[in-house]
Amino acid sequence: MKLYIQTFVCFILGFVLISGCISVQQPFSPYKESTSTFTTTSEVTSPAFTSPATTTIPSPTFTEKTVSTTSNPDFKTKGSVDKTYYYIIDGIPGYIPLNIYTGVNEYIVSFGDIYTHDDYNQIVDNEVQREYITPMVKNIKLAAKNPDDEARIAISLVQHIKYDANALNEIQVNKSESGKYIGRYPYTILSQNWGGICGEKSFLLALLLKDLGYSVVLMEFDDVSHMAVGIKVPSEYSYKNTGYALIESTSPEIPTSYEYSVDGYKTRMSLLTPTKIIKISDGKSFDSVSKEFADAQIQGTIHLSAAEVIAAKDNVTFDIQKLEELKLTVDYWRSHLNFDLQGKPINDNNYLRYLMAVGEYNSYYQYTYLPNYKMLESSYKIFKEVYLPKQKSLNEKYGITSGFNIGL
Repeated sequence: MKLYIQTFVCFILGFVLISGCISVQQPFSPYKESTSTFTTTSEVTSPAFTSPATTTIPSPTFTEKTVSTTSNPDFKTKGSVDKTYYYIIDGIPGYIPLNIYTGVNEYIVSFGDIYTHDDYNQIVDNEVQREYITPMVKNIKLAAKNPDDEARIAISLVQHIKYDANALNEIQVNKSESGKYIGRYPYTILSQNWGGICGEKSFLLALLLKDLGYSVVLMEFDDVSHMAVGIKVPSEYSYKNTGYALIESTSPEIPTSYEYSVDGYKTRMSLLTPTKIIKISDGKSFDSVSKEFADAQIQGTIHLSAAEVIAAKDNVTFDIQKLEELKLTVDYWRSHLNFDLQGKPINDNNYLRYLMAVGEYNSYYQYTYLPNYKMLESSYKIFKEVYLPKQKSLNEKYGITSGFNIGL
């Protein structure tokens, strides 16, 4: 009996010990807490744009809230704000809505800033970020009349997010990370109200185009410290035989039009070659880009006409400076003659020099300045009457706010 009791006690103790080794493990969460206090409280302000008088700006008629598949409740409990993002297609403006969560942005901000040595694909593919931008992708699809209009909406939307050079200066202060600073994650650019720089907006556009199913790359241009997006197109429309059309994310520009230059640099993009091309996704081609290509050709002729006006104006400006110099010579020898006329015999040499100076001035005025000025008048008239209306039409069609500062 005693042996039986000892055996029973040992069995109970063994069961307790075994049970103590088995515990329910808490599920691992990859989402670390952030101490960021960044919040968003207001709407994005649409860039200034004057629409045609007959155009009615539609209000967003559809919204889609994010249904989180993550296990972190903080993403939604910290509040959110409904925001809208402006775009324009064929002169008709529209808006894409998106619900922005403060908790999501705090989580994204916790990853820190983006630098040139970072893994760009990892940035674009961030699981939480893509999950909460997915409603924007879906709303773009709902707004598009055809598949390629999805790309057009995404491109225009990102181009119309504000660019703030002053912010670029501020956010680079005290950045000690090695490598060139590019910016922050796409979700943060959508969250804030003052816009983004070229790298930040390029990551956002690459993310949208990738999730819309396109083949996408990022292009870096070290010579001008610039980044842009490439989207797959038929070879005849590609940039530098890359197979991709260069898409400017900084401000509205026509895809396949490369006659613009980056702010602060005079070199046109058509004269540059990408320093690095980073593959983001494989997918479909933007085949109907032929529409943009036709407009880009028109814009090319506009730029040529504008260049003629600018060159003619530069010639006239030089001529005016030259005439001022020649007039100084005329005045110099005239002063000598005036001295001679004060009761003294006229110095033949002074008089001859004076006549030569007057002749040179008159000759330059008649045979150089006047022809150049007439050429300027003619080229400016053609530009004003023929090409300026074409540029205005393209501006309205694509929401382009830049233009030509040309005048007599």
